[in-house]
Amino acid sequence: MPTDPLRLAALASVAIAQIPPDSPTWRRDMEQVIARAHAAAWLAGTAERLGVKLDSPLLSRARLSRAERADIKALVEKQLDYLGGFAKDRAEMSEAAIAARMQLYAGATRETFYAARWGDWGVPDELWPGNASPCLSNCRCSISIADNGDGTGTLTRKLGASERSCSVCPDLAGEYPIERKAG
Repeated sequence: MPTDPLRLAALASVAIAQIPPDSPTWRRDMEQVIARAHAAAWLAGTAERLGVKLDSPLLSRARLSRAERADIKALVEKQLDYLGGFAKDRAEMSEAAIAARMQLYAGATRETFYAARWGDWGVPDELWPGNASPCLSNCRCSISIADNGDGTGTLTRKLGASERSCSVCPDLAGEYPIERKAG
């Protein structure tokens, strides 16, 4: 399993593309893919944070703490709430529009990856990729943090590898002083 958030989103995209938009089990299938993809993104982000390989015996779904499970559940529930609204809208949508909207759920795994990877830092909400920009789960920006070793660091937000960005992301690109969360 890759630890690159864009590759994780691509894998989720492939799994979502396998779900027929007119399937009688569409909602259940989407829920399962969403839950699996976010768990995988959390594990990948955690592996990056800990500096271990994904196949490390230290890292598995079974070894997640209650707090980590709760964090994943909250992120999945957020997506399932959106899915509930989508399910209501589906009857009025074309098959192409349904397929396009389904793909938005793949991009949302990046939020989960970054929450696991950088969640111990006080990253302002507007700097999380897709959080405060019109591109939402389509955001291709990334963040990284250089740790100064004293509880402070520098967050770098880079524009995604796209020739077009939303109107907000270019203004957010840059470096920002940051601190670790207390506790």
